[in-house]
Amino acid sequence: MSQADALLELQSVDLEILRSAKKLEELPEKKAILEVRAKQHEVQVLRGKADVLIGKLRGELAAHHDEITMLTGKIEDEQAKVMQTTDHRAVTSITREMDGLKRRRDKLEMESLQLMERVEKATSQAATIDGALSQLAEKETSLIEEFQSVGGALQAHINTQQRKRNKLAKSMPADLLKQYEAARESKAGVGVGELDGDTCTACRMALPAERVRELLGGPAIGTCPHCHRLIVITSGSDE
Repeated sequence: MSQADALLELQSVDLEILRSAKKLEELPEKKAILEVRAKQHEVQVLRGKADVLIGKLRGELAAHHDEITMLTGKIEDEQAKVMQTTDHRAVTSITREMDGLKRRRDKLEMESLQLMERVEKATSQAATIDGALSQLAEKETSLIEEFQSVGGALQAHINTQQRKRNKLAKSMPADLLKQYEAARESKAGVGVGELDGDTCTACRMALPAERVRELLGGPAIGTCPHCHRLIVITSGSDE
């Protein structure tokens, strides 16, 4: 293979690598995976808030139960005092105290029922959130499998093209390869064109007739005066 043919082949391989890499980057499965993970994060935030709420409600419920237990003990103590005294005024005072304790206990018991209902509702919501997280995890796994299948084939193709590129690059003179790489880097991945009649196929610009004659009479690889890319002069360029 001539240097000109190797250069054109290298350009073709490089473009194929770029196209395949872009296709790999833009796979719909990849976008879908990112969307699912973003949704997972949102739902996990909700799950964390649910845990905080449940913890707070259970803490309040435990405090209510502790106070109810304490009040029940006090009421029992006051009842024992009533049984042990015959003083009417003392009985009246103790009874009034007991009534206040019972009202407080009744209020706490009602609030405890409401708290238990709220804990049950929050726990149910947390279970629903867990179900949503489980579904999202299954969807993510399925999408990853699809991405690995499609993306794996693309990556294998890229790897094959990369090996082909390495072989071609090694077969070219170092100075020519350096020129090509510099042009490719500065010209959006296209470092070489062909002379098609009087036109450079890379920049699609018509070259002056004098420059065309110089290229046709010179070596197989020249430089486009417009885009400064390498330009290959094939045997059919002057037809």
